Amino acid sequence: MIGDNNENSNSSINNTDQVTQAPEQVYEEILFEIENQKTQQKSWLTNVLILVFSLLIFFQLGLFEFGLNGVFMIIVVLFIHETGHLLGMRMFGYRNVQMFFIPFFGAAVSGESRNVAAYKEAIVSLLGPLPGIIIGCTLMIMFAATGQEDYIKSANMFLFINIFNLLPFYPLDGGRFLYIVLFSRSRYLELCFRIFAALALILVGYALSAWLLALLGLINLWGVRIPFKLTKAAKEVCQSQMIRDSPVGIDNAGLGSEIPPLSIAKIIIDKTYEYFPPPLNISIIARYTKQIWERITFRPGGIFSTVALLIIYLLAFCIPLAALIGSVIVSSMERTGFLDTKLVEYQRPDGSKGLKEQVYFHGKLDLETEVDPQTYLYHGREIGYFDANTISWEGVWSHGRHNGEWKAYNKQEELIQVTVYDKGNFVSRKVKVDNQWVEKKLEDLPFILKWRLRREQKKPSGPAAKQR
Repeated sequence: MIGDNNENSNSSINNTDQVTQAPEQVYEEILFEIENQKTQQKSWLTNVLILVFSLLIFFQLGLFEFGLNGVFMIIVVLFIHETGHLLGMRMFGYRNVQMFFIPFFGAAVSGESRNVAAYKEAIVSLLGPLPGIIIGCTLMIMFAATGQEDYIKSANMFLFINIFNLLPFYPLDGGRFLYIVLFSRSRYLELCFRIFAALALILVGYALSAWLLALLGLINLWGVRIPFKLTKAAKEVCQSQMIRDSPVGIDNAGLGSEIPPLSIAKIIIDKTYEYFPPPLNISIIARYTKQIWERITFRPGGIFSTVALLIIYLLAFCIPLAALIGSVIVSSMERTGFLDTKLVEYQRPDGSKGLKEQVYFHGKLDLETEVDPQTYLYHGREIGYFDANTISWEGVWSHGRHNGEWKAYNKQEELIQVTVYDKGNFVSRKVKVDNQWVEKKLEDLPFILKWRLRREQKKPSGPAAKQR
């Protein structure tokens, strides 16, 4: 995710009289503040300290939810993602570029553009997800070739975070990209897009029980009126009679300039006060004035660059998504050499014959589950394996439904999760995070996991159920 960096000032305008009594002074103050925001630079040491400090906070607070290995993997993925943005910003001449981590949420790179062309801003939005997607697809290929679970876990992390960032939700990278390429061309398109993106974030946050995403969606929904006003103000400035009568018209104003000429700046500042009446901080007025000028001078890309960028976006989004879906399809097809399922007879300790379903992954025994010979439903013990000598999980089926305690282990054979069922009904789950047990009820689980549990409760499982 990328963002814009703005500084605050302590000076303020208290009322409209100040603007009326000393307009020239106010204009000069605001233009000086715009220039000040443009020229302010942070030292490389400040940027490094901000990155290290925020990274430490993210690392420490993230331990509670993800554990040490999970937090480390997330940090690696986010660092690569944001480094792509950072390099793109550096390449295209952004100012005040810095990276920072946000506790419980993610990471961001901030910077200020120097009248960067629209297609370059769009490329910066894509340069974050693309490296991670390439790495994720490579890891998935390595997993298919070797069967090593570490590869698929890392691939899933890289692909999930980067595909998620390409979703068309503002302010995610995909949302920023589509705004720059498509929706910036009309204020009504922009308004509809921002409302849709905000509502989508709220729904996704609710579905995943990710309340920070839902909160971000609510904040975006509340804030849609500001960019709409700014775009409307920019259009009115362009169409105003004062601009037509101005000795320096818009077309001759030097659209490459970051600061509007004084005659046009006065018109923009007056329009800013019309839409955002005092009292307001001088820095906020300066920021809005600059943003109106940026909208006036913004020129969307041509038809060829727009089509080319949209093709790149669709490929970057669809190819890794297809890879994830393809891996699920391949698993469900149970292809020989990748996933092979067998029903085998075995002799119980009492001498009677039993039936087991054995699943082999890349030729290695991955899972075996006892089956009722009469109903062909899972009934009895199930064991999952890391390898021939190490158990991954174990539990008991009762007539095709989970029952009792289901235990999960790490590769060091330590118990890390216990899920309790009562004849298929979920009761509770305890998860071990950094040597502490955290208990979760059904209402504490993400929406998708709740949906899966309810789906499993509807019908019993087993070879007979698979054949229906």
